[in-house]
Amino acid sequence: MKVRKIMACAAALVGRRDLCDWLEGKGGVDADGLSRDAEQMLRCFNLTENEAALDFVPLDREEAHVSEGVIPFSALHAPLLEVVSVRSPAGGRLYFRTTEEGIAVRPGEAIVRYRARPAVKGTEDEADFAGGERFLALGTACEFALMEGMFDRAAELDVRYKDALAAAGKSRGGRMRERRWA
Repeated sequence: MKVRKIMACAAALVGRRDLCDWLEGKGGVDADGLSRDAEQMLRCFNLTENEAALDFVPLDREEAHVSEGVIPFSALHAPLLEVVSVRSPAGGRLYFRTTEEGIAVRPGEAIVRYRARPAVKGTEDEADFAGGERFLALGTACEFALMEGMFDRAAELDVRYKDALAAAGKSRGGRMRERRWA
């Protein structure tokens, strides 16, 4: 789903119908103010997607590469967070280590499985979480409400966001931090 659509859903969750309409292309009265709010909402989206990928629902990637002793990090399609495994095309585990240049592995074909960090998105980009629109919209709305000083609304949205993340984590084999009393 496009980031703009998720941002429009988040605006509706916060009660900002004017921003939601503006993001959907229906126009608005204060274009400059709505544009600033949309930029703020985009920052909130990027924060939420990054938090979800790093702490709750990992973005697992798997790619085949031909190594001449090192697979450069730049050869990977997404920014690397952690190498999970390196295997041969037949499925056998290969010894690897990470270096400053990349992933050191024996020469030949290798299948690299890794966890990725989401790239910073623009409004016309696609979200990295296919099927994660609900928790992304809730998290974005929660962040936006906090930044706008709507603390009661942010607290309500935070509970819904954490529940949606827990559900997404269970379905994807992710992990969820335990809730603790302060």
